[in-house]
Amino acid sequence: MALFALALLPISCTEKENENQTQMDRIVSYMTSRMRLVSEEEAAQSMTGEKLPYYTRRGDAYRHITNIYRVDRPTKLIAEGSLVTFRYEAYSFTSAPANIPFATNNRGTGAILASQYGLDTTYWDFSPAERRLGVDPIIKGLELTLPECAQGDTVYTFMPSSMAYGDRIMGAVAATTPVMMVTVIDKVE
Repeated sequence: MALFALALLPISCTEKENENQTQMDRIVSYMTSRMRLVSEEEAAQSMTGEKLPYYTRRGDAYRHITNIYRVDRPTKLIAEGSLVTFRYEAYSFTSAPANIPFATNNRGTGAILASQYGLDTTYWDFSPAERRLGVDPIIKGLELTLPECAQGDTVYTFMPSSMAYGDRIMGAVAATTPVMMVTVIDKVE
């Protein structure tokens, strides 16, 4: 009878959940080994008082603010409803970011892509992105990781495919691809 009861129990971990967890594990491995980051909790518990570079988990997305400890960091932080102006580079991520971005609105990066890789960037939009957080459409991973960032911050956002494009194919990005974005916050209103 017990065997019959076990057969009726739903399987709790689906294939998509496994894939999502595997992607998240790879992201954490990259951040801790290659970028030498610690978790936010580990940074807060530093016994030496040293300001350790750290990552923060927001839902299923992760972020690292490269200049979080700068003394001139503005106190006005991004919150829901903030109008945010930013530049970005987006990379596919397997066990590390791809070498070249699949999308950018950074004019300097666009010039490198054109000269070194022969990409025709003539019709690319290099104007800074402007989004009202919580109102305007934005990739879910960024929506989760931009709050509490400030003007002048450079933010690395790592997201499994569920926080990026999911099962959709987006141009050169295959379905179920995890993504890393490097975002420079130009203005917060």
